[in-house]
Amino acid sequence: MPTDDRSTPPSTPVGPPGEPLRPLEAAELASAPFPYLRWAKAHLSWEAMTAGAPCLGMSGLEPLDAEARAGLGLSPPPEVGAAIANLKAALATRYALSPAHVHLAAGTSHANFAVYLALARGGRVAVETPGYEALHRLAHAVGADLALFARDPRRAYRVDPDSLAAAVDDRTDLIVLTDLHNPSGVRLAEDDLARALTLAHRHDAHVLVDEVYADFDAQERPSAATRDDRVITTNSLTKAHGLPDLRAGWILGAPEVIARIDAWDDLVHPSLPPGPMVDAAAYVPQAPARLPGLRAEAAARAAQVDDWVQATPRVSWTRPDGGLTGLLHLEGLDGDRVAAAAWADQSVRAVPGRFFQQPEALRISFMLPEAELATALDGLRRTLAGCA
Repeated sequence: MPTDDRSTPPSTPVGPPGEPLRPLEAAELASAPFPYLRWAKAHLSWEAMTAGAPCLGMSGLEPLDAEARAGLGLSPPPEVGAAIANLKAALATRYALSPAHVHLAAGTSHANFAVYLALARGGRVAVETPGYEALHRLAHAVGADLALFARDPRRAYRVDPDSLAAAVDDRTDLIVLTDLHNPSGVRLAEDDLARALTLAHRHDAHVLVDEVYADFDAQERPSAATRDDRVITTNSLTKAHGLPDLRAGWILGAPEVIARIDAWDDLVHPSLPPGPMVDAAAYVPQAPARLPGLRAEAAARAAQVDDWVQATPRVSWTRPDGGLTGLLHLEGLDGDRVAAAAWADQSVRAVPGRFFQQPEALRISFMLPEAELATALDGLRRTLAGCA
């Protein structure tokens, strides 16, 4: 494991606007991945500024004020400090954690990259298969070796214990799972998470759970990040909330782990746009009231697909526990060929299963209006009937 990560200092505590932050010690700067950016966040960001105090350190123009922005036809500028603090506070409240447990990100893809970079660069990552391809490729992006463990389709995508044990050893930095499982939509079993955690403690690793679909699960459960200090979770408002334009994502974890991620994210994404954060902070407290209706709609569409699967030859699936995706297994058929034919002949788009290490499969997203979904499934049935 990278030894310097172990000594990365906690991130500088955040105070209200106008309250200077504690200056960083020389040793803290020396151990930071990007010392200047760490210093600049502590001394030049909104948290560090004192009203009326001159500053010769800023390397860009002073932000345009409301009047100047109005003259250019732009909206008034949100208060950056409040945007950050309010969104962290809203997420901390939702998950019954403190703001120190929260790192803000530009969506789940950025969140996952930040975790890999901070905790596993140059190391080793164990990732589930079938699984989301990006979680495999991220290992190579940060110079880490990749080991795979199976989520067994024959056991409703439960983690295969022997496969997991073989994939994790003393070189492992991260054990990576999704919940709900991407692509099948199956819930991560409590026993499987516990097994991963046991191995993480034994081998001094962490468990990353991508929870971007978790809010679709009708069985409400606490975030896995509340389970153990070795668990990190990633999530966003994109998949289950219909707010992809905000690019509002987050990482939950123990404060010392969040501090390491924050330090490495200094360069990748040193600041987030305050406008979307303002909207995200306003939305997060309302999310619980919206989710039951969204879950009910998704469950109805899953039932519609299930009826279609039962009536369609050469197709099977494990019905999702939630979410809006499922993996259709095709008996003796190539997923790439079927996906191409469905688009060419029926104008129906489906994702070839090879992107999820399942070449004889398709991943479908079924959160469509009932009639539109029926039309799409009928087109897919016609395509399947024409495949030899």
